[in-house]
Amino acid sequence: MRTFARLTSVTENQDSERGAAGVLVAVMMLVLIGVGAIAVDVGQIYAERAELQNAADAGALAGAQICSETAGCTQADANAVAALLANQNSKDGVSRVRFVDLSVPFEVTVSTATVNGTNGSGFLSKLFANALDTPDIGVGATATAKWEFPTRGRSILPLTFAPCEFIDDGLPHKILTQGGGAGAVDCTGRNPSNQIIPGGFAWLDPDGSTGCEVTAEVGQWSKTSAGAAMPSGCDALFSSGLVGQTVAIPVFKYTCKDMFSPCTGSNVKYMIEKWAGFEVQGWKFPGNSHDPTNVFTTSQKGLYGTFVGYFADPSLFTGGSTAPTGNIKILGLIK
Repeated sequence: MRTFARLTSVTENQDSERGAAGVLVAVMMLVLIGVGAIAVDVGQIYAERAELQNAADAGALAGAQICSETAGCTQADANAVAALLANQNSKDGVSRVRFVDLSVPFEVTVSTATVNGTNGSGFLSKLFANALDTPDIGVGATATAKWEFPTRGRSILPLTFAPCEFIDDGLPHKILTQGGGAGAVDCTGRNPSNQIIPGGFAWLDPDGSTGCEVTAEVGQWSKTSAGAAMPSGCDALFSSGLVGQTVAIPVFKYTCKDMFSPCTGSNVKYMIEKWAGFEVQGWKFPGNSHDPTNVFTTSQKGLYGTFVGYFADPSLFTGGSTAPTGNIKILGLIK
């Protein structure tokens, strides 16, 4: 009898727990579906925000570009370019520019926001989490671009050339420091850099005794490094993969020969006007050359490459001015 009673007790307990596993599975399925829906929605939100940030960045940079090229730009112009780039950076071609702020001098701020491509609302719809009675979500991004005209720059090449040497045709040209005539066709009928001062071979005096970099400042004289050979600290630079690299080259407005004498040898000075972006493709100097296509004659020395405009890496420059001077323009995002 005791054994029977004990068996009856076990059977009753089993009957009372029947169906508990089904309830637990149902609850867990609901939790898993909710977590999965939130994960998918979060991914969609991040993707949307990335598009909007690209749109804001592009709109701010484009707005700064057009505003810096003229005496000023209208609000309508800035709004139009920001709206265009906002849509171009959206997969559905529809984004909203909340505002374009021109209130800070020499800055453009663009704010973008979501536009639903189906109903035109400002919220993301068709979110899985809506099944859990969550509200629609609005996503936005903001970017600010600034421009300035630097007055002080640092070049890894201690060279300087006259502005007529740089031809803006997208093709490579040679610019000479010694030998031959004009390095570029635009200097025809004018004195190219290598013929302005006897003994002045376009090399500037590097900042340090063992380095190659030179600091030049707009409106200031830069002293020459006399002779045709490159400064001793530059051999390693030219031998370390300079081909294909775009560098900033100081451009001089006039020389000490134009202002006073004597102006030969180590007394040569150049008045710096701006910087030119130059993609180096070859060179020929005493003791160090890279001229695979033989563009230089026996007596010629200089650089070979492509002028890419009056700009360079913003990190090379300090002392920015907001006054347009025809100099390179530094344009970039600040936030």
